[in-house]
Amino acid sequence: DGSVNFNWMFIIKRYMRTWLALDSFIVISDWCELATAQADSLSLGKATRAFRIVRVVRLLRLVRMREVMEQIQERIQSDKLAFLTILVNICLFIISVAHIMACLWWGVGNRDDPKANSWISHSSIFDAPVDVQYLTSLHWSVSQFSGGMDEITPGSGLERFFAVCVWIFAFVASAVVVSFLTSKLTQLYIIDGARSRQLLMLRQYLKQNTISSNLSLRMQRSAQHALSADLTADVVDLLPVVSEPLRIEMHYEMYFPSLRLHPFFAETGADSPQVIRRICHFAMSTLLLATGDIVFSKGELPREPKMFIISRGQLEYAGAGELQLVVEKTIVAEAALWTVWRHQGVLTALSDVKLFMLDARTFQEIGERFKELGTFDCRLYAQDFVAMLNKADPPTDLTSAFKAS
Repeated sequence: DGSVNFNWMFIIKRYMRTWLALDSFIVISDWCELATAQADSLSLGKATRAFRIVRVVRLLRLVRMREVMEQIQERIQSDKLAFLTILVNICLFIISVAHIMACLWWGVGNRDDPKANSWISHSSIFDAPVDVQYLTSLHWSVSQFSGGMDEITPGSGLERFFAVCVWIFAFVASAVVVSFLTSKLTQLYIIDGARSRQLLMLRQYLKQNTISSNLSLRMQRSAQHALSADLTADVVDLLPVVSEPLRIEMHYEMYFPSLRLHPFFAETGADSPQVIRRICHFAMSTLLLATGDIVFSKGELPREPKMFIISRGQLEYAGAGELQLVVEKTIVAEAALWTVWRHQGVLTALSDVKLFMLDARTFQEIGERFKELGTFDCRLYAQDFVAMLNKADPPTDLTSAFKAS
């Protein structure tokens, strides 16, 4: 489920089932090679070479890198950054394969007499520095992914056979890489194309119904904001199939950092965390607004009363003959939680705004279910809040939260 297990017995059992055999084989071969490194006899010399060949098996441990890269990709949220990560993985794969082929290519050319008919003698690099030898061999192996090169050619039948095998492998690998990249680019194009089609259908609909150009422009901007801004839960198809305990934890991490700005909910989170998790999961939701959108109007009795928490953006509240700027981390219409409330002003978005909403009726139902819990009783706070609200002159939707006695 994505959690990290620190149980040492679990770690030991999992390691014994997976990598213990391979690691033991590699370590034993290293010790055997070390023990026979100073041997002078021919038989032990051959054994030393055999142990060195066996050490190539340690390359199988690179399989672990796949798990690491998958974990990194799971934590990447941006589509473009994920595509860039894929490009980096492909480059690393090509370089790793080219390095192995370059070493094998040098070994094939340097297998016997360096002055024999081989690509090394044709290239005149036998006496060159090691870096020149390696880079020349690496250049040849990398070029096989794009069709080969004319500067270096096989000199013997074995070298030509090896070159043919490498070219076939490189051709197939190149085709797979190109098709994979094409598939990823097509996915990004389909996502962008779907958004463009949705905007086109909206423009056609507004035009067919003779909507004014000013309102049509505002609606198109709102739609573009909705497509490019934060997603809401109803557009994520896979979210309902996630287990409910995980969704409860997700909503708790989403909403509680803003909800605990209110002292009552901060104390509830400390004393009754199970209650606050229920509130975040069942009673909280998100609302995205564009510039000019009206949240509520003066004198409105909401059909579904809610308390609002400003997560991002700025709004303007017009009430009691004055305008007030409502900024982030402000709580609006808290009175809807504790009493029947009619809005006393107009709340309008001045920019793109993200609101967290707490449904009053759902909150009251949760409070009713947990009223027997000694650590959670909202009645005292509600009484104090309503008493303070009755003394307010004039009443306002921006009544500040206070700590109940």
